[in-house]
Amino acid sequence: MKAIFHVLFISLLAYATAHADWVVVQKSTTDGQTSESTLQIKGDQTRMDQGKEMSVIANSTAGTSVMLMHAQKVMMKMDAESVKKLMARAGAALGGNQPAAAPTATGQKEKVGEYDCEIYTWTGALGTGKFWIAKDFPNFKDLNTAQDNLMNAMGNPAAALMPKASDFAGMAVKSELQIMGKTVTSELVSAKQDPVDEAVFTIPTDYQEMKVPGL
Repeated sequence: MKAIFHVLFISLLAYATAHADWVVVQKSTTDGQTSESTLQIKGDQTRMDQGKEMSVIANSTAGTSVMLMHAQKVMMKMDAESVKKLMARAGAALGGNQPAAAPTATGQKEKVGEYDCEIYTWTGALGTGKFWIAKDFPNFKDLNTAQDNLMNAMGNPAAALMPKASDFAGMAVKSELQIMGKTVTSELVSAKQDPVDEAVFTIPTDYQEMKVPGL
């Protein structure tokens, strides 16, 4: 259950929806292990591929999600009510409904790739963080607002314990977090408004369904 929650937790942090189609690629390193995730967004549909091992397909309007584990060819489905129950239990384990800690501008600036960034720090119930924020990132408000709305709608406990995307006047193109005993460094590889094929949100027919433990 702990491993499944960790995957769900990281996945929900990555979710975002927007009016335009988006393809967002991000590289993350957790305790020395590097992976790349690809987020494809089309309307209220989102697909996140974590390397070739795992994918999550979600519908923000319906509040449903399906986790696909490709090597085993199994899937776990959750409706909106099941997600909220799981996240409520996780929230209690994380310390309950505590006020969110706001990030603080340091006044420092640094270039990350092509973006001029302002550096923010954060200390909260889950840990500490450092964020590089690009204020000139195109259409960042759409992505930030949609991400916050979806996290709140799905009852994600991190929504009350982590900085909101809309707390930043720009796009987080890099972050360094110390969360729940894990060191996680993430950096945006690319974010493009490219057409996304509807077919990527189709659930495979040859995957066996497995129930989420504890639900």
